[in-house]
Parts: sequence; C-alpha cells; structure tokens
Amino acid sequence: MRRTHRFSLHRWPLAVTVTGALLLSGCASIPTSGPVHQADPPVSSTPDASTEPAVAGPEADMTPEEVVQGFLAAGQGQDDDYAVARQYLTTDLAETWSPYERTVVFSGAAGIQEGLEENQVRVSVDERATIDDHGVMKRREAGSSEEMDVELTEVDGQWRISSVPDGVLVPASNLDDLYQPHNLYFLGKDGKTVVPDPRWFPDRQGVSTSIIRALLNGPAPYLEGSVDSTFPEGTELAGPSVPVQDGTAEVSLDVPDYSAVDVVGNRNMYSQVSLTLLALGNVENVNLSAGGGEADLGADDQSPLSPDPVTVPSRQIGLDGDRLVYLQGGQTQAVDSVSDALVGQAPQNPAMNADMTEFAALVDDGSTLVTFTDAEPEAVERFTGEDLSAPSTDPNGWVWVGTGDGQVRAADAGTAGTQAEDVDAPWLDGRAVRSLKISRDGSRALIVVSDGESAQVLISGVQRDDDGRPQSLNTPYLVDSGEGDLMMGDAAWISETQFVATSVTDGGTAPRLYDISGRYRELPYVDDGVTNVAGGNGEREIFVESGDELRLLTGESWSPQSDQIASTAFAG
Repeated sequence: MRRTHRFSLHRWPLAVTVTGALLLSGCASIPTSGPVHQADPPVSSTPDASTEPAVAGPEADMTPEEVVQGFLAAGQGQDDDYAVARQYLTTDLAETWSPYERTVVFSGAAGIQEGLEENQVRVSVDERATIDDHGVMKRREAGSSEEMDVELTEVDGQWRISSVPDGVLVPASNLDDLYQPHNLYFLGKDGKTVVPDPRWFPDRQGVSTSIIRALLNGPAPYLEGSVDSTFPEGTELAGPSVPVQDGTAEVSLDVPDYSAVDVVGNRNMYSQVSLTLLALGNVENVNLSAGGGEADLGADDQSPLSPDPVTVPSRQIGLDGDRLVYLQGGQTQAVDSVSDALVGQAPQNPAMNADMTEFAALVDDGSTLVTFTDAEPEAVERFTGEDLSAPSTDPNGWVWVGTGDGQVRAADAGTAGTQAEDVDAPWLDGRAVRSLKISRDGSRALIVVSDGESAQVLISGVQRDDDGRPQSLNTPYLVDSGEGDLMMGDAAWISETQFVATSVTDGGTAPRLYDISGRYRELPYVDDGVTNVAGGNGEREIFVESGDELRLLTGESWSPQSDQIASTAFAG
C-alpha cells in the first residue's frame, strides 16, 4: 500500500547523525582557498578513507523528509560506487542512478518543499558551480539556484526514492576534500606547445580512468577550436579502465583506422596521455597500446612533445618618465634604438614580445594604441578608443587591447600600415575589458571584465585562421568574480598554469595567486592599492606598482624596488 505524505516548506540543514553531525552546507565562495602549487598541476594521491565525511544509510521509519536529507548527505560518500547513497533508492533506481553524471556545488543550506505532484519533494540550493561527467566545472554567478524534484514511494513499509536526477550535491566547504583538479593536456595550434585544460574529478581510486576518458572526449568548450587533440575522432578506451600497478599506468586504446606505422601520431597520442597521467602521485610510467599491440614510438632520441613551460625573459620593459627602459635585477638600461620612441606622447603600459624586437604602448593618456619595432622605431597609431586595457603581445606577432565598451582589437605588430582588427567576442555584451593578457602558448586570453557593479576573471580560447590571425574569443570559462567591495582588477600570467589577479576593496588591494582551476592563495595585502601587475616566470617574479613605487613579492611582503620606473611588464 502506498502512503500519501504532504510536505510543508522548510529550510533544512540536511544533517545526518552518525559519528557526530554531518552538516551538509556550503561555504561562501568558489573557488575555495588553499595552497596553490607553483609549477605542476595539483598532485592527487589515493584518498584516505578517514578524510571522507561520515555518511549513514537509512534507518527504520524515516519520514520522507529524512530520507531525502539522508540521501543528499550520503552523496558525499564515494566509497564502493556511492553504495550508501544507493540504499535510499528503490532497487530499480539504485541500479540505474548515475552519481557521476553531474555534480552541483552549492553554498548555504538546502530548501525542501512540497512538490507539485503527490509524494514529490522539490529541493533547492544556492548553486555555485556544476561539474559535468567529463570534469568540466562551470561556475555560476551570485544568485544562481538549482532545483530538482524527488519522488518517493513506500517499499515494505519504508519510504524510498523512486525518481531523482542523476548526479550529486556537494557543499562548497567540502569540495577540496572530495574532488581534486587535474590538468588535461592538448596540442597548441603551432603543433609544438601543450595547453593545459583543468578538470575536477572525485578524489578516489580509479581517477586515472576518468581522466583518460575525458581526454579522449576532447577539450572543454572554452578551448574548442583553439587547441587540437591528437586522438582521431571516435577513439575510445579498449578496456573498462586504466589500471595503475607499481607506478605504471596501462592505457589501451581503440583507434579508428589505426596505423601501426604512424610513429608521429603514436608519439603525439603518447605525449597527451603521459603528460596528463604523470601528474598523478601514483603514476611514474605510462605504457600505450593501440590496435591490439604496443604503440610504436620510434627511436629513443625522438622526444615527445615537451612538458617544459613556455618562459619569458626575466627582463621587464618600463618607463622612466616617457623613455623606455629595461629593468632586471634592480638595474635599468635604455632600450636600444626605441628608447625615445614615445617621448612627448604621454605614454603608459609598454609591452614587448619574447624576442624583445616588437613593442607596443598606450599614448595620449591611454586612448591610443601604438606599435613599433627595433628596425622601425617610430611609433605608429593602430587604434584609438576609450579606456583601453594595457597591450598584450602574443607569440604570433599580434598586439591585443580591450576597450571600455566591450571591444577586443588586435594589430599585426609587423605590419605598421594597418589598423587593429576587430576580434569577435559577442559574449562581452558591452562590459568593460579592464585587463587582457594572452597566454604564452598563444591559445588563451586571461580577461578581467566589469559592468560597474561586478567584475569577473575569465579565460577564453583564442580562435585563429590558418595564418595565425586572431578571429574570435570563445565563450569563456569563469575563474572568479567579485561584487561591491570585492571588485577584480588587473591580472598577469606567471606560467601556463598560474596567474596573479587583484581584488580591490575600499581599503586597498588584495593580490591573489591563482591556478587555472580557480583555486587561489591570498598574497600580502597592499594598503595603498595596485595600479599595475607584472608577472614573469613563477612566484619569484611578481611585481606590483603601488603609490608610485614598484614592489617585488618577497615571501610574505612587498619589497620596494624603484620609485622612478613605472608601468613595467614582462614579455607577453
């Protein structure tokens, strides 16, 4: 016999009493804070069962509300394929429910209210992010919510859930305990560099399988068309898993139209697989097989794609008055042949390429972009607009700026007689571009946008034509956001996986060191604000300009470097 149970509106803390209270509630912000690795992707180890939240199965004579509460809390217990959570489901649903399909990260407490149908419950949460079955995290803006309907039925006198969407709910406060970010690696359009793509997976045994399945599925949406995958379309795992034994991961692929003699293709596939898996703490070697046999990787002296990061010179460019200078190790030097290129033009924010042969700057108090080279040192006007962002150079020879009315322009630094070209980015929707920096691999743009009330830190894939000409910026990946007293300011890359960005309050500026997954660490506070950020190679080369003084991050403080040199920037 089926009982009817009517529900009234509650705001449930979703607590289950077992070995103390498990509070299923979220913290105030995503990303969560914590240590950020300086170079490599975060290292995952086999999870310690003692670190997982304690969860409990259903007890006798639970009310429907208690069943729903218990199920949601048990979604944090990953052991044995979420065995405890399945105990709250009917037998049929327990066999088909997929907890890996989607993860909702939320803050606050969940609301439970009567559904529209009999024996139905509606659960609502303040949504902070979602993670799909391939580990792609999509952060939500403040005020977003998620609702799901849960249906219950009576089984042998006990309420059980008969219908619930696939996936689990995870409090933001528990995210770092249950999930870890991992970088997948794809091939840059130049065919030489590798580009990291951050994903989030449950921190459990078998994560190697989830990682390789996601890698074979291709890049996240914000990188589509900006990077390449070396795996032919339709490539799948040949077996059910990627086993890791004694430090060696065995990856067996089913590759359509596989050619065993395609050594270059084998090596590129091996590069993607090995670079991605070797970041795991329990993987030291990778064996790749395809077509039923070990993949031929060719001679030992034919190295696969390099995992070495793309670096920039440790020399910065800056302004001494209106003259261009190099700055390195506390010493300055005039920039040969172009030192006086901007004299009398009210210059700011100079930029240069990695070869230190092509240059750009803003003049006329920031309203005009000019470019010049060591061979042709006369500054040439390329674009005029309002509230231009500091120029950024890319490895293809283009100089980028954003505008206060939501435009993005790029100029070919080697073709002085042309105007900057429009780069399509309709998703900007008129928002001001406060900072725009192209990554050192040339595949991504780090962007800070603002609408006056809120600001966001974004990463977008760069779409180019076959000649490397910028065409558009993909709908971006939201890294972080701020409102009111926590507006986001300038940003700068310090590696392919890390960058520095500033959060601005009425009392000063709080720089943050981010990895591309969105995790960050607070850097020392700057009381008198930050007007410029420069990032070189890693944490030891982070500079800020504050109160007409250039300062270097040294441990837990900012060390004064110069009160004469301004608007410094590393190449890029």
